[in-house]
Formats: sequence, structure tokens, C-alpha cells
Amino acid sequence: MEPEKPASGARRKTSGRPKRPSGIGLDGLRRPERGGQVPLYYQLGEILKQRLEGGDWEPGTLFPSERELEEHFGVSRAVVRPALGLLERDGVIYRRRGSGTYVAAPKRLVPIRGLIRSLLEDRFSDSRIAVLRIRQQTNDQMIAGVLDVSRGETVAQVTSILRLDKPICLLDSFFPAEQVPWLLGAAVSLKGGELPILGESPRLTRLDVSFEGSSCGPWTSKILGVRTGDPALIGRLLQYGVPAGESHERPVELTRIVARSDISQFHLEDAGSLDRRREGSRRGS
Repeated sequence: MEPEKPASGARRKTSGRPKRPSGIGLDGLRRPERGGQVPLYYQLGEILKQRLEGGDWEPGTLFPSERELEEHFGVSRAVVRPALGLLERDGVIYRRRGSGTYVAAPKRLVPIRGLIRSLLEDRFSDSRIAVLRIRQQTNDQMIAGVLDVSRGETVAQVTSILRLDKPICLLDSFFPAEQVPWLLGAAVSLKGGELPILGESPRLTRLDVSFEGSSCGPWTSKILGVRTGDPALIGRLLQYGVPAGESHERPVELTRIVARSDISQFHLEDAGSLDRRREGSRRGS
């Protein structure tokens, strides 16, 4: 005997455990606008990202399911899925296999700094520097030209990791050893597990910096604790300063930065912030 077929229009039973409702309310969020030049999935991603970055939804909260988003915003799964992909790549949500999608913790606010400033600021922040490699002489003519060093002047290279509670970025720093006389010794001390002795010069001034989007290669992903191909920010930082005994500023450090873009958000500090922290530390001591 053939099994009885369900009546026309009857809802089939589905197997598996029922979906848990999200703890996030979507009320008040506008719907994407149809008929414009901006794709619906991109609009939906921006709508959700604005609420996520506003801090209204607690980290670790179960994010609305694809079906909930479809029903609330009146869009198809073909719109919802790429929108969620954008949010995941931006690091504002994360997926847990077999469990669902969750609100990620806010990105850490990270000042844009090279090695010199990172070491000097270390006393006033929760960041830490771990030195991976030191080269006491480099022969790269392009770097020597950027740093405006004279023939025969030593350019040192220090490769390090900036950590907060986890690795945030990789710093590859080049500097004229004679203009920052304490920096090479401080890097050697750090690499050997000792406390570095820091100097006061040069007096840091302006900073030229640029960033672009990229992805992590195999070695960088291993160092930063992410997957190969994960999104990253690639930066070039040129720090200027006034060395001891001089009256004019000059380039004192060139740093290449590879940073995790999923957990970090970079901001530029003004040149006087380090001096203000030093003064505040003196008053508090």
C-alpha cells in the first residue's frame, strides 16, 4: 500500500530542532529602498551595521535568523545572505556552526603608532610590544631615501607585534639608528625578555599615514591568529621628529603595518597626546 499523500496546501512537517528566536528586536529599522542604484543587500548590511556599531545589542546575543530578517525587511534570502556576509567580514557578527549567528564584541580602538611611539606609550596603555626580529643594518635604497639618511648611516629594522588582549597588528619598522640611539637597545632588551631602557629623543612631531584594504597571507595569518585570506589593513606610516641637538624635524621612522580589521579600529592621535600623558603621569606620581 502506498503511503497517504498530504492534502493539497497542507504544511509538511520539518525535522530537526526548532529555531531559537533571537534576543534582538528589529523594530524601528527602516527597510531597504527598491529601485535605486544601491543593491538591496548592501543597504540591508548598512542598516544592520549602524545598529550594531551603536552598541544597542549586547555582544554574544543571538542574531536574527535569515528567516526573521527576510520577514521583517520584506526581502529574499538572496538579499539576506550577502548582507550577513558583509557584516561577518566587517567583524560585527560571527557564526558558530550548529548554533547560529551572534553579535560580536565592539572593535578595539587602536591608536596609529609606529615602534617609537608604541614603546613610549606602553607605560600609559594596555598595549604590549613583542619583538620578533632585529636587523642592525639594511641596504634598501628606497627606505634610506624615505628616511633621508646620508651615505654610511645605519638604518635598523625591527619586526614586532602589537598586542592588546590578543595580537592586533604586525609592525615592520625602519629607523636611522643614530637619530634614535636608544631604540635598538630597547628592542634587543624586549626580544630577550628584559625591560627596555627608553630615551626621550627625538621629540615626535607630525605623522604621515595611509591605509588600504588587503588580506592576510599564510605567515601573517599565523602571527595574528587568523585564517589565511582573512581581511586586513595594510598601512604605511612615516613618523617625523626633532632629534636631540637639532632644531628641524626629519623622518625618524618608517613602519609598514599589517593589522587585523575584524577586531580593531584605528584612529589618529594628535602630536601632543604623548606629552600630555607624560605630564599627567608626573602629576599622579
